[in-house]
Amino acid sequence: MLRTIATSVAEAVVIVVGAVLCLLLTTYVVERDSFEIGPLLLLALYPLPIGVATLRKHNAVLDIAITNLWLGWTIIGWVFALIWACDTDVEEDFE
Repeated sequence: MLRTIATSVAEAVVIVVGAVLCLLLTTYVVERDSFEIGPLLLLALYPLPIGVATLRKHNAVLDIAITNLWLGWTIIGWVFALIWACDTDVEEDFE
């Protein structure tokens, strides 16, 4: 029970920190007069592995989020996180 609560809190913190970082980066890009679609597209795609893992209810959402935040700036780290998010290690539906 305590582990589930700690994991949920950690996931929430990672999501909030990621959103704040994306907001700060977007603000920085827009203020620098380089209003091109490329940087905004990158900002939209950067958190994609976290979103995919969350929507699929992946068992390692926190690990995927940490990997994406730390290594996502490298293309290899981002692709690794996206492939991991698409893995079949998801919660079972008990309906």
